[in-house]
Amino acid sequence: MAASADTTSSISPTTQPEGHAYPDLSESPATIASRGNEITGLKIFQKTDLDNDIAPSRVAELMAELIADKPTGGREISYGEKDAQHLRFWKANPKSHQAPTIVFVHGGSWRIGTNLDSVGSVKGYAFASVNYTLVPVIQVEEQVQEIAHAISFLLKNAASLDIDSERVILMGHSSGAHVVTLLGTDTNYLTRAGVDIHVVRGVVSIDGSNYNAPAELLDSPGPVVENLIHALGTDPDRLRAISPTYHARAPNAAAFLLLHAHRQGDVRQAVELAAALHASGTKVDLRVFEGEGFEGHVRMLLRLGDPSYPATLVLEDWLRLHLPVSLT
Repeated sequence: MAASADTTSSISPTTQPEGHAYPDLSESPATIASRGNEITGLKIFQKTDLDNDIAPSRVAELMAELIADKPTGGREISYGEKDAQHLRFWKANPKSHQAPTIVFVHGGSWRIGTNLDSVGSVKGYAFASVNYTLVPVIQVEEQVQEIAHAISFLLKNAASLDIDSERVILMGHSSGAHVVTLLGTDTNYLTRAGVDIHVVRGVVSIDGSNYNAPAELLDSPGPVVENLIHALGTDPDRLRAISPTYHARAPNAAAFLLLHAHRQGDVRQAVELAAALHASGTKVDLRVFEGEGFEGHVRMLLRLGDPSYPATLVLEDWLRLHLPVSLT
């Protein structure tokens, strides 16, 4: 995503017709992922395996681009006593008094990355990108609790930050998407932090994984599973406890938007999570876009916010529907 404080614009719905053409495989993976047209129908389940084929040199290039693409503006605020416990906060449009807040959680397989690995800010909303302690210094469950306390800090300071303490959207990428989806389904973390699940008006998962962590062992062989085992081990009880799908019964966050690059295992789990949320009466939208493997995974974060990228338009429409703000 371009590093900018205002990155979205007014748009119209972008739902592709059923049977939208699958990408021309003669094109490069980078070209396909950068274009990011929506994939619909049964084509979302088409086999992909680029995670296992991507060259280490290309992984390094994508990570360097991600690190270089830092959002601008905002101010750093500590939400706890640990060095890692800080966030970057952007105020909303000056005309948006007590605006709703988007709380962003970065990815990195729970063990790398910073709060600057973020989409920046979203026009009309207050925006907070949360830093947190990484594995192996703490466990993933403790990370989730840290982020819950960061949310609590923001809400307790709503008056001084001029934000609405009753309207929050959680957003995350990769392992950060797993974290916010878990916060939106397993109420224990927010309850311990003194936050009512009903203030969470929505969760936006940007190419998340491990919605069903035990199934990840079969769904995504290769680097994704290696990262899972490194951070969470293989104990079935622990994996179930950390899986949003196992907690997707009410009460949940009010609505979910699952934005996915075309990674077969994660898409299968997203469909499963969407079905569980729907069965509980929770609103959920699942959308899949061109971009296989790690190429699509990183490109989605980098391009989200660009008005020419189809997922940006879907995100804006969804935000406007579930948490509208006035820009006048």
